Order: sequence, then structure tokens, then C-alpha cells
Amino acid sequence: MAGSMTRKARAAPVPEKAPRTRQRQKLIDACISALHLHGPSSTTIEKVVTIADMSPGIVNFYFETKAAMLVAALEQLAVEFEREVVVPVSALREDPARALALLIDLYLDPELASPRKVSVWYAFWGEANSRQEYHDICGKKDEGFAALVQDLVARLIAKTGQSNLDADGVALGLIGALEILWQNIAFQDEADIDRIAYKRRCRAYLRSVFPDHFADKPSAGPPRPAVNPYADPGLFAIERELLLFPAWQLAAHDSDIPNAGDYVAFQLAGERILVVRGENDRLYAFRNACTARPHALSDGPVGHFDGGVIACAVDSHVYSYEGTAVNGGRDLIPLQATRAGGLIFVRLSDRDQPAPPNLAALPGNALTGLAQIAPADETEVAADWKLVAEFWLDTLLTRGALEQQAEGLVWRSESADGNYVIRLDAQAGDSPGMIRLFVFPNLLIEAEPGRVTILQALAVAAGRSLVRRANYYGNLGLPIGRTTAELARKTDGMRVTRTVATCESTQAGLIAPLFDTGADTKDEGPSRYFRDWIVSRLPKGAAGQF
Repeated sequence: MAGSMTRKARAAPVPEKAPRTRQRQKLIDACISALHLHGPSSTTIEKVVTIADMSPGIVNFYFETKAAMLVAALEQLAVEFEREVVVPVSALREDPARALALLIDLYLDPELASPRKVSVWYAFWGEANSRQEYHDICGKKDEGFAALVQDLVARLIAKTGQSNLDADGVALGLIGALEILWQNIAFQDEADIDRIAYKRRCRAYLRSVFPDHFADKPSAGPPRPAVNPYADPGLFAIERELLLFPAWQLAAHDSDIPNAGDYVAFQLAGERILVVRGENDRLYAFRNACTARPHALSDGPVGHFDGGVIACAVDSHVYSYEGTAVNGGRDLIPLQATRAGGLIFVRLSDRDQPAPPNLAALPGNALTGLAQIAPADETEVAADWKLVAEFWLDTLLTRGALEQQAEGLVWRSESADGNYVIRLDAQAGDSPGMIRLFVFPNLLIEAEPGRVTILQALAVAAGRSLVRRANYYGNLGLPIGRTTAELARKTDGMRVTRTVATCESTQAGLIAPLFDTGADTKDEGPSRYFRDWIVSRLPKGAAGQF
């Protein structure tokens, strides 16, 4: 199941981009090459389409003007820098020495800092008539990057006790060294660039300031341990920023909080979330923390706020259902909330803009007219959240089902507005009409007439997670009576117990010193698709060899 995630993946079965998207990307790539060769003022549409091997007229379908195409090329580089450098480095703020060392490696990476790409940055910066475009696209990003470096240096100064150092001056020196090396890259061929020496010089600068850190990497000796994708804190921090917080996370079913003042609370990757139903059926989501002191505002996973307000029992702060501070102080920190069918979802980050989860594979009325016979429960798992998701995907397929996979009868991938789902059709032993739907990155929905079971793999830390389970039923008289519903819930509880036991045992094996990463030969099926989906959304090399 999980062992194949530690090796190079086969070609990912991620759906191809639409033809129009591929053509636009081809033009942008050709534009970057033209900017590298000619600079902004001398780059023409004719030169771009010649490199792209496309007709000049096709440019008008994607860009109103030549300037719009040039700006799109710079924007792509800016987004790439943010994703490949800023995000993974920011995730390691609590370990500033490691973050700064990673910063040097990523900043001078041959794919990110190639002569072709670096020359575009400097072409826009250097030409007078392009400086405004550069400032509009990159100005705030440059300021944010400088602030990040200064913050990391300040944290390291605090850790080392070198209070005589000036964080701004040390950070400016590192940024200056990196910029000078980028200028050298812009005017050289790749074969002439000694990136190892470049990185060594940057580490030497930091080592001169922090003598106990940034030792030069040895040329010989045992290799650095590979990133374990199920137990690495650095990778978990990156997953949290790029996979978990930007995704729509299930909070509740409409029936869980039917009245104004009702709330549901849960945790994800160290962050606490509170969802409240306000007046006129409005939904509000917040970071579950009082703004006076960051303790939770809720007494339990579900409940009700009396008096038409959210009242803090510790600091006497009062907030409206909309999160506005009523008796002074700061407002609650809002989160995005949305509905899909009868389910309520929230997001913890504004990164990307995914559409609400696509639940079209479920029957039209599967999520309506439901109620619980018991509150949702959470079970601690000494295993990584990804391992739990893989287990669900693997164990939902019987041997016979796997044999039918080539015909597309068992599972298929679907894409709608950037949402990827796996639908697992009914198999031997299932109830008639059973539909299973896995919604990336961590949600499993099982629907059959009169009953819906929802399982969620909630990340806690690297190698630790929670399984959150909720059972919903239709009319408890027919087709499923209360006794039958309670028996079904008990059966689901046994399945959760099996999930926990298997995943914890697998986790222990994956982190064992003598684990053979080449022992597992399973590379196909939904869990393989799941791993490839994750790899496609993380910075290059961040997860090791999945």
C-alpha cells in the first residue's frame, strides 16, 4: 500500500489540461524564451510564435496585446518563485537555520534559477519602460521575501543569543549575495555555472555571522536521510500550507447545526475551526480562538451559543454571530464557508481559489433529509493522514474489482473546476445503490438509500492524525429503522478500529530503521493516483521519492 510512495512514481494519471490551457501555456513558455533572447522591448509576437511553432493569429485568443502576454510570462515566474521558494521556507520558520539553508538551495536551484528565467527577471527590472510592470507584479512579493529573510535571521539571532547583531543588516547581506549570484547566472551558460560554489559562498557568509551553524556540506560520508513522506515535520508544514489549509474541509451537515446559534468545532493540522449558524440561515466560520487570549470559544465539538452572541467564558469578550466584537477588542478571524449539497465546508487559506467540492457523482437527494442518531466522533491514529487516505482507497477495492479496473467499471477520476474526485462504484457485498466518493485531499463519502457515512482523515502532525466519523440517516422508520441504524453505526465503528490498527502498524513499519523501500511493488489504482496528485501540488523534491 504505502511502500510504493517512497519510490519514483510512474507517469501520473492526472487529467491532462484542456487544449486551450495547453496552448496558452505553450505561448507563455515561448514568450519566456523570447524575453531571454531579446529583452522586453525587442520581443515581438512574431518571435514568440516562431519559437512556439504556432500561427500569429492564435495569440489573440489568449492575450489582448503583446504587453499582456509579456506580463503573463513575468507573473508565471513570480508565482513559481512563491510556490517553490517562499512557501517551503516559510513553513520552517520555527527552525530558522534549516529554513535559511533551504532558502539558499532553492534560490539557486537550476530549474528555478536557470539563465533563461533569471534573464527575464532582470530584463523587466532593467528596461525603463518595463519597471512599472515589474513593480506591479513583483513589488509586494519582493518586500514579502525581504521580510521573510529578516524574520528568519531575527529568529536565529534570538536562538543564538547574539543580540549584538542587526537582523536587517544580516538579511540585506544575504539577499545581496543571492542577487549578485543571480546576475552572474543571467549572463552565463548553464555549463559554466558552478552552483555548488555559489551555495558554498552563501553558507560561508552566514557561517561568518553564526559560527555554530551553516557548516559546509561534506563532499563524502553517509548520504543525508531521505525525506520520509509519512513522518517528516518539514514536509508536514508544507502540506499544511499547500494541500490542507487551501482545500475545502468538511465541517458539518446542515442537520448538525439547524438553528441560529448552533455551532460545530473541529481541529485540522494544529488549527481550531468554529462554524456558527447565524440569523436568516447564514453560515459563519472563524478561527476558534478568543482575540484576547487564543483559547477555544466552544465547550465541545457541537453546541449552542445562547443570547444571540458568541460569549467567551474566560475573558468575558462577546462577539456577534458575524464575528464582530460587541464589547470592544478585535473581531474574530474569519474563514471562508460554503455549502455543497447538504454539507458545509470551510477553508483556512486564501491560496488558490478552488470551487466547492464536486459531489455530482452522488445521487441527487443523497444528502437531504438526513439526521444523526449520535454525534460525530474522532479517533486518534498514530499514523500520517495520507496513510489513512491510502488505506481507504486500497481496501475499498476487492480483487474482483481490481480485475475490472482496466474497463473503467470500478473507479474513475473526474475533474470539475479544479476539484478532483475518485468515485468507487458498488462492489460485491455492498448494499444496492451504494456509491463511494473520495474527495481530495482527505474526505470519503459513502451513500446508499437512507444512509450516508462520512469519514475524514484530519491531519494533526507528521505521523499523527484523527479519523472523524459521522453517520447520517433518512427516515428512521423506513427504509432504515433505528435498530438497523445503530447496528450499521456499530459496524462502521469496527471498520474505523480496523483502519486505526492497520495504519498504525504500517506507520511503525515505514519508520523502522530496516524498512526496505523497494519491497512493495504495488503502483496502480486509486492510492497511486492519490500520491501522484499530492506530488503534483508540492514543490519539486519536497516530498522525497513518493
